Amino acid sequence: EAVSKGASLITHLFNAMLPFHHRDPGIVGLLTSLKFNKQIYYSLISDGWHTHETVQRIAQKSNPEGTVLVTDSMAAMGLCEGTHMLGDISVEVKGTRTYVACTNSLAGSVAKMDGCVREFLRATACGIPAALEAASLHPAMV
Repeated sequence: EAVSKGASLITHLFNAMLPFHHRDPGIVGLLTSLKFNKQIYYSLISDGWHTHETVQRIAQKSNPEGTVLVTDSMAAMGLCEGTHMLGDISVEVKGTRTYVACTNSLAGSVAKMDGCVREFLRATACGIPAALEAASLHPAMV
């Protein structure tokens, strides 16, 4: 329904989504839908943690022109590893991952776009032009 009313971007594909099912593809089914006569874009967090490499390959092979790489980076980006207060929330930075402090709940990422491009290229073997387009051209087209 959202696409028929003008939506063209799936935000953070696969992140905190219902699982894909062969009888009910849900949002993932929009990647190859023939129902709409327009490009469906999807943002993909390619930081090596949010989205498994196999899932990245499936999405990229299904709809390469729709890939929009995003970092999911938040205000802790650039800070050293450890615990930091971001507003009222205490977060813990571990490598490129950020957790709500004292939990295993992801609170975003501190990954940089160049790292996400490299991870996407490694995970999908899509080629440098396609990886760079996913980080630059496709977001500009949304």
